[in-house]
Amino acid sequence: MFRFYLLIAVFLSNFALAQELTLPPAKNFFLDSQKVWKKQTPILIMFSIPGCGYCKIIKEEVIGPMAEMEEYQNKIIIRHINAGSFDEIRNFYNTEVSQNEFSFQNAINFFPTVLLVDQYGVPLEKVIGVANEDYYWTDLDGLIESATIKLTNKMKAKL
Repeated sequence: MFRFYLLIAVFLSNFALAQELTLPPAKNFFLDSQKVWKKQTPILIMFSIPGCGYCKIIKEEVIGPMAEMEEYQNKIIIRHINAGSFDEIRNFYNTEVSQNEFSFQNAINFFPTVLLVDQYGVPLEKVIGVANEDYYWTDLDGLIESATIKLTNKMKAKL
Protein backbone atom coordinates (compact mmCIF):
# COMPACT_ATOMS: atom_id res chain seq x y z
CA MET A 1 0.00 0.00 0.00
CA PHE A 2 2.88 2.35 0.85
CA ARG A 3 4.32 1.81 -2.64
CA PHE A 4 1.01 2.82 -4.18
CA TYR A 5 0.98 6.16 -2.32
CA LEU A 6 4.63 6.70 -3.11
CA LEU A 7 3.92 6.11 -6.80
CA ILE A 8 1.06 8.62 -6.73
CA ALA A 9 3.24 11.19 -4.95
CA VAL A 10 5.97 10.79 -7.60
CA PHE A 11 3.41 11.07 -10.39
CA LEU A 12 1.87 14.24 -8.93
CA SER A 13 5.26 15.86 -8.31
CA ASN A 14 6.25 15.18 -11.94
CA PHE A 15 2.96 16.70 -13.08
CA ALA A 16 3.66 19.83 -10.99
CA LEU A 17 7.12 20.13 -12.50
CA ALA A 18 5.69 19.73 -16.00
CA GLN A 19 3.16 22.48 -15.31
CA GLU A 20 5.92 24.85 -14.22
CA LEU A 21 7.94 24.25 -17.38
CA THR A 22 5.29 25.55 -19.79
CA LEU A 23 7.00 28.93 -20.20
CA PRO A 24 9.01 29.18 -23.42
CA PRO A 25 12.66 29.36 -22.38
CA ALA A 26 14.92 32.03 -23.81
CA LYS A 27 17.32 30.56 -26.36
CA ASN A 28 18.02 33.14 -29.04
CA PHE A 29 16.94 36.75 -28.58
CA PHE A 30 18.58 37.64 -31.89
CA LEU A 31 16.03 35.47 -33.74
CA ASP A 32 13.24 36.76 -31.49
CA SER A 33 14.18 40.32 -32.45
CA GLN A 34 13.52 39.43 -36.10
CA LYS A 35 10.01 38.34 -35.08
CA VAL A 36 9.49 41.72 -33.42
CA TRP A 37 10.26 43.43 -36.75
CA LYS A 38 7.73 41.22 -38.55
CA LYS A 39 4.90 41.12 -36.00
CA GLN A 40 5.51 44.49 -34.28
CA THR A 41 4.96 42.91 -30.88
CA PRO A 42 7.21 43.35 -27.82
CA ILE A 43 9.11 40.55 -26.12
CA LEU A 44 8.02 39.75 -22.57
CA ILE A 45 10.94 38.36 -20.56
CA MET A 46 10.24 36.89 -17.15
CA PHE A 47 13.25 36.65 -14.86
CA SER A 48 13.01 34.21 -11.96
CA ILE A 49 15.17 32.11 -9.68
CA PRO A 50 14.62 28.58 -8.32
CA GLY A 51 12.89 28.47 -4.96
CA CYS A 52 11.14 31.83 -5.36
CA GLY A 53 7.52 31.44 -4.23
CA TYR A 54 6.19 34.51 -6.03
CA CYS A 55 8.05 33.51 -9.20
CA LYS A 56 6.26 30.16 -9.14
CA ILE A 57 2.86 31.81 -8.61
CA ILE A 58 3.36 34.27 -11.47
CA LYS A 59 4.64 31.52 -13.79
CA GLU A 60 1.78 29.16 -13.05
CA GLU A 61 -1.10 31.62 -12.71
CA VAL A 62 -0.24 34.46 -15.10
CA ILE A 63 2.63 34.06 -17.58
CA GLY A 64 2.11 30.32 -18.21
CA PRO A 65 -1.57 30.68 -19.12
CA MET A 66 -0.75 33.78 -21.21
CA ALA A 67 1.78 31.77 -23.19
CA GLU A 68 -0.87 29.21 -24.06
CA MET A 69 -3.63 31.67 -25.04
CA GLU A 70 -3.90 32.50 -28.73
CA GLU A 71 -4.82 36.10 -27.90
CA TYR A 72 -1.44 36.68 -26.25
CA GLN A 73 0.50 34.73 -28.88
CA ASN A 74 -0.47 37.51 -31.28
CA LYS A 75 0.29 40.29 -28.75
CA ILE A 76 3.69 39.35 -27.30
CA ILE A 77 6.62 36.99 -27.56
CA ILE A 78 7.07 35.32 -24.16
CA ARG A 79 10.45 34.12 -22.92
CA HIS A 80 11.71 32.93 -19.54
CA ILE A 81 15.14 33.49 -18.00
CA ASN A 82 16.35 31.51 -15.00
CA ALA A 83 18.67 34.07 -13.43
CA GLY A 84 20.41 31.37 -11.43
CA SER A 85 21.35 29.35 -14.51
CA PHE A 86 24.66 29.36 -16.35
CA ASP A 87 23.12 27.83 -19.49
CA GLU A 88 24.10 29.75 -22.60
CA ILE A 89 21.66 31.82 -24.67
CA ARG A 90 22.12 34.24 -27.57
CA ASN A 91 21.48 37.86 -26.66
CA PHE A 92 20.14 40.63 -28.91
CA TYR A 93 23.61 41.11 -30.44
CA ASN A 94 23.92 37.42 -31.36
CA THR A 95 26.63 36.70 -28.80
CA GLU A 96 26.48 33.85 -26.32
CA VAL A 97 25.97 34.76 -22.66
CA SER A 98 24.76 32.81 -19.68
CA GLN A 99 21.25 33.43 -18.41
CA ASN A 100 22.84 34.68 -15.19
CA GLU A 101 25.00 37.18 -17.09
CA PHE A 102 22.03 38.31 -19.20
CA SER A 103 20.12 39.04 -15.97
CA PHE A 104 23.09 40.97 -14.59
CA GLN A 105 23.43 43.00 -17.80
CA ASN A 106 19.77 44.01 -17.48
CA ALA A 107 20.25 44.99 -13.80
CA ILE A 108 17.80 42.36 -12.56
CA ASN A 109 18.35 41.75 -8.87
CA PHE A 110 14.81 41.26 -7.54
CA PHE A 111 12.52 38.40 -8.52
CA PRO A 112 10.16 37.97 -10.23
CA THR A 113 10.86 40.74 -12.71
CA VAL A 114 9.04 41.05 -16.00
CA LEU A 115 10.58 43.16 -18.77
CA LEU A 116 8.84 44.15 -21.99
CA VAL A 117 11.51 44.99 -24.57
CA ASP A 118 11.77 46.12 -28.18
CA GLN A 119 13.73 44.52 -31.02
CA TYR A 120 17.03 45.79 -29.58
CA GLY A 121 16.38 44.64 -26.02
CA VAL A 122 15.63 48.17 -24.83
CA PRO A 123 13.08 48.10 -22.00
CA LEU A 124 9.65 49.50 -22.80
CA GLU A 125 7.98 48.53 -19.50
CA LYS A 126 9.11 46.79 -16.32
CA VAL A 127 7.37 45.06 -13.40
CA ILE A 128 9.47 44.33 -10.32
CA GLY A 129 8.07 41.91 -7.78
CA VAL A 130 4.40 41.33 -7.05
CA ALA A 131 2.54 44.28 -5.55
CA ASN A 132 -0.89 42.64 -5.68
CA GLU A 133 -1.53 39.05 -6.78
CA ASP A 134 -5.21 39.73 -7.50
CA TYR A 135 -4.50 42.49 -10.04
CA TYR A 136 -1.17 41.28 -11.45
CA TRP A 137 -2.70 39.94 -14.70
CA THR A 138 -4.73 43.11 -15.25
CA ASP A 139 -1.77 45.39 -14.53
CA LEU A 140 0.51 43.34 -16.78
CA ASP A 141 -2.09 43.42 -19.55
CA GLY A 142 -2.13 47.23 -19.36
CA LEU A 143 1.67 47.33 -19.54
CA ILE A 144 1.61 45.04 -22.58
CA GLU A 145 -0.73 47.49 -24.32
CA SER A 146 1.50 50.42 -23.33
CA ALA A 147 4.65 48.62 -24.54
CA THR A 148 2.98 47.74 -27.84
CA ILE A 149 2.03 51.39 -28.42
CA LYS A 150 5.58 52.53 -27.58
CA LEU A 151 7.04 49.90 -29.92
CA THR A 152 4.80 50.77 -32.86
CA ASN A 153 5.53 54.48 -32.38
CA LYS A 154 9.28 53.74 -32.37
CA MET A 155 8.98 51.65 -35.51
CA LYS A 156 6.98 54.36 -37.32
CA ALA A 157 9.45 57.09 -36.42
CA LYS A 158 11.42 58.58 -39.28
CA LEU A 159 14.90 59.97 -38.99
